[in-house]
Amino acid sequence: MRLKVLQFGELIGWLESTADRGVIFRYDESALSRPETRPLSASLPLRGREYPQSQAVPFFAGLLPDGELRRRIADYLHISETSTLRLLEALGGECAGTVSLVRDDPESEGIESEVGKPWYEEIPHEELEAMIREADRRPLLLPSGDARLSLAGAQEKIPLLLKEGRWYRPRGGAPSSHILKPGSSAYPDIVSNEFASMRLAAELGLTVAQVDMIQLGRPVLVVRRYDRTESQNGSIARIHQEDMCQALGIMPDGKYEADGGPGFADIARLVRTLCVDPLADLEALIDNAIFNVLLGNCDAHGKNLSILYRESGAGLAPFYDLVATTVWPELSTRLSMRFGTEYKLEKLRSDDLDAFAKEIGVKPALVLSHARKLAEAAEAAWRAIRELIPLANAQDLIDRMEKGWDSRANRLGFKE
Repeated sequence: MRLKVLQFGELIGWLESTADRGVIFRYDESALSRPETRPLSASLPLRGREYPQSQAVPFFAGLLPDGELRRRIADYLHISETSTLRLLEALGGECAGTVSLVRDDPESEGIESEVGKPWYEEIPHEELEAMIREADRRPLLLPSGDARLSLAGAQEKIPLLLKEGRWYRPRGGAPSSHILKPGSSAYPDIVSNEFASMRLAAELGLTVAQVDMIQLGRPVLVVRRYDRTESQNGSIARIHQEDMCQALGIMPDGKYEADGGPGFADIARLVRTLCVDPLADLEALIDNAIFNVLLGNCDAHGKNLSILYRESGAGLAPFYDLVATTVWPELSTRLSMRFGTEYKLEKLRSDDLDAFAKEIGVKPALVLSHARKLAEAAEAAWRAIRELIPLANAQDLIDRMEKGWDSRANRLGFKE
C-alpha cells in the first residue's frame, strides 16, 4: 500500500508499507528539485534517500487522533488501530498544518476522487446538532462521502468551515477554518473549563487560539484555526505546523515525558534551533509552563505545544488545549512534563523554579518575574472571565478553578 503525501496540495513524497522494511517515507524527486519545498518536519529533513519506519512513522502517526478516540474510529472503520497507513488513507484529507494524504490508486474503493477540486457542503443546523448529540456513539471524524478529516488528540472534534454564520463540511481536500469540540458525557463541563482556561490565558497576555462557546444540543467549544489564514476574497489557505513530538520524531503514544516524550529542556532546544525569535519564544514557553502549573493543567504534554512555520519563519504556535484538570478529583495530579525536579503538582516548591530555569537555559530571575506577573494579574483576569455571558451557569466551576489557582500561587510564593 502506498499513499501520496501532499503539501499545499502538491506532491511532496510517498508513504509506503513494504514487506521487508516496514513503513517507509521518501521525498519525491520533483519536490526535492523545487527550491520552495519545505521539509514536512524537523525530524524529516529534505533528502534523496528514504526514511526507515522508526523515523518515518512518528510524524505521520502524529496527524491522527490518539488514545481511546483512535480505537473507536478504527473499530467503526473495521481497521486495526495499529495500522497507521490504513487510518491515514481513511482520514488524512484534512490534517493539521498543510499535509494531506491520498492513496496512490485513484480507482480503489473509498478513495477521494475530488482531491484537487476543493468544495464545501453546507451542514444544516439540525444535522450538525444531531452529529454533536451522537458524538459519544459515533465519532465525529468518521468519513462522510468524500470528507476525510483527521485531527490529533484524544478529545472528540471536527474541522469545519464557518462562513456568514453557516457551517460547511470540507470536501475534496478543502481547508477548514474552525474546529468544533463538544462536551462529553464523562466530563460534561469540559467545554466551559477549556473556554474559561483559554480566555483566562488571553486575558493574561498569552498568545492562544481564539475560542468561543456555542450550544448545539450540548455545549461546544469553537476554536478558530491558527494554522489557516483567510484572504480578502474569503479563500482559506493552510500554514504548516507540527507538534513537539513530531518535530522530535517521537510517537504520539510516548507524548508524556516519563514515557520518553519531550520535556521542557527538549522543547527549549527546539525553540533555539528552529525559531526565528528564540528569546521571545522561550519567554512564551515560560508563560505557558507557569500558567499550566497555576491553572492545574496536568495534561500539558508535548503534543500540546507546536511549531508554526509562517512565511516570516518558524515560531511557537499559539497555545491550545488548556484545561484545569485538577477540578476533577478522579484525575491524576502527575504532570505530563516534569517542572524542575518534580512531577507531582502538589509537591512543587519555589525551588523548582530555579531547576526549571536551569533546564531551559535561562536565569531564575526571569522565570520568577514571569510567575509573579501572571499571579499578580490573575485577580483582574478572573473577574473578566466571570463576566463572560457563556459562563453564566458555570460559576461553581470558575470558583473551583480560581481557588486552585490562588492556592498554588500562594504555596509557590508567586505573590509578593
